[in-house]
Amino acid sequence: MSSSNTIQSIDRALSILEFLYRHGHEASISEISAATNLFGSTIHRILRTLKEHGYVYQNQKTSKYWLGMRFYALGNAVKENMPLVSIIEPLADIVARKYGETVYVAVPSFLSPRQAQQALILKISYSTFILRTSPNVGAVTLAHGSATGKCMMAYYSEALLETYRQYPLVQQTEKTITDWDVMLKELRKIRQNGYAIDREEEETGLTCVAVPIIDSRGSIIAAISLSGPTHRMSEFAVEDILADLKHVSSQINTYI
Repeated sequence: MSSSNTIQSIDRALSILEFLYRHGHEASISEISAATNLFGSTIHRILRTLKEHGYVYQNQKTSKYWLGMRFYALGNAVKENMPLVSIIEPLADIVARKYGETVYVAVPSFLSPRQAQQALILKISYSTFILRTSPNVGAVTLAHGSATGKCMMAYYSEALLETYRQYPLVQQTEKTITDWDVMLKELRKIRQNGYAIDREEEETGLTCVAVPIIDSRGSIIAAISLSGPTHRMSEFAVEDILADLKHVSSQINTYI
């Protein structure tokens, strides 16, 4: 609902853009209408304007809409002037150095309409343990097996999770959760507790502890984890790891 201090047309345009972002993939006018409670004719006019300026594009085959490349340019400008990585890196380095293990920071990736994914934006390691499939910065991986990925999925909308639920959860190890009912229960628990643990669900022999990084509106923007071989991670108190990771998360919240 718009207040007297806002411009209604801008409010409506932003609600459409926010829906497309949360939706994670192309959407039809009817889908946008159902989510925003706006009339189709209103949505059409707004989308036409946004399309002319490059903020949305329309798939000519499906007639559906998605965020345009203009956001890519704007995103790069923001990244260059106040990159999330530059804020997190010195704080994450302290945690990685303290435990002698690896800190990962990941953000949601919506490249696939079928599977929840995450993109790795930071990796700081003081570990001598060689991971079997150690991802590099920029890698896009499945989210449901990792602590960071589950942290982010716990804050996704029910509609987005329902979309993913139409497809199977890929088994990565014998401990990966592949039952959607079990996964949804796990995600509710993660959101309630404020952290996630991956006990060899993504890689055998590897344990990860992660906490979410939330913006002022309660939306997930990233997750940070400490990862290491299970036999070494068991030497640390989970409460201590969580306290350090949550401290990093709270410090980041002052910037976003």
